[in-house]
Amino acid sequence: MAAHGTERTPTDALVEASALWILGDAPPGFLIDAAVEASVAGLDVPSLHELAGMSDADSPWVLREALGRAFDELGVAMPEVTSPVTVALALRELATQFLHERISVRELVDRARSVLDEGPGDGEAARRLLEVADDLDAGRVSAHDAQTAALDWAVGLTRSRS
Repeated sequence: MAAHGTERTPTDALVEASALWILGDAPPGFLIDAAVEASVAGLDVPSLHELAGMSDADSPWVLREALGRAFDELGVAMPEVTSPVTVALALRELATQFLHERISVRELVDRARSVLDEGPGDGEAARRLLEVADDLDAGRVSAHDAQTAALDWAVGLTRSRS
């Protein structure tokens, strides 16, 4: 079920979730859950099923190898840690999580800052969100206004999927 215009293909959802994990801002279980959701949504490739059956106890290297094989089988490029595109994908995943009420506005901001600190790129996509967070922290805007601005940011970012 999509919220606030966040419809995306199962492949897009997997790629965006993978980007967030690759940048180090998500635990292994997050990637495994994304693989399970992609499998349930109809992506039927053996390596994706293998990844979906893994656990938090598996090595990140083993998870990454399985993810790479799944991406090869799906015929899509795996997000690279050194690519600014990966940052954009990870920010879209955070926006989607926020719109689906899986994370709070505070967690959205904190994780967006972490993604920007870890990944390449100028952070233009998150600039407005971070400004609103700074305004909230300084008492220049109310929590309601910050929430509304974060919703606008997230909707705008998820609608910009190409």
